[in-house]
Amino acid sequence: MVYLIEYNSSDRMQDRETEHRLGRELLQFAMERNYGSVYEVVRKRDAKPFLTGIQGIDFSITHTKGLVACGIGDRKIGVDAEYIRPFDERLMGRICTKEEIIYITGENDIIETREEKFFRLWTLKESFLKATGLGLSFPMREVSFSARTLEKQMAGIRGNIPGWSYKQFWYGDRFIVTICEEQKEEYGGNHVRRIERNHKPVCGC
Repeated sequence: MVYLIEYNSSDRMQDRETEHRLGRELLQFAMERNYGSVYEVVRKRDAKPFLTGIQGIDFSITHTKGLVACGIGDRKIGVDAEYIRPFDERLMGRICTKEEIIYITGENDIIETREEKFFRLWTLKESFLKATGLGLSFPMREVSFSARTLEKQMAGIRGNIPGWSYKQFWYGDRFIVTICEEQKEEYGGNHVRRIERNHKPVCGC
């Protein structure tokens, strides 16, 4: 299950405080709603945060300008969201394979802009790093995706590293959200729920 909440962006420092607060509140809301149990977040240096007080539940929190999201589930999960914006094209050489760069810069795709395609790939790679706990020290080019697949679908995406499944969706016209989860045969899909500032669910799928 993934929960999302928007906020009004102001200055960078205040945004950061707002994002961290909303991330904690979303996690608390999600845990109470789905598991109703007491938990504690444990953070260790160079390791993915984890929960104590409940077994077999993983979580991931992400934030970008104007949006915070939290994913929880009974398998390893990584969630990444990005605000679509101009980007430094030198980043492509650092994080993308040659095929991925062609996908981003190709002029034959009139549906998505360069910015949209770049951040689709960025969030795919970032969500994998969050799910595995590898962090940004892991070379992002080592996680790659087929341009042909990306052009055809946003759910059931597979990368070059087996054992992981990806789903992407656009939130409004400004955000791309990606969910990376450990594959399990019995898995039936994830759900997304938007939360108002008063933490009352207003829509879900």
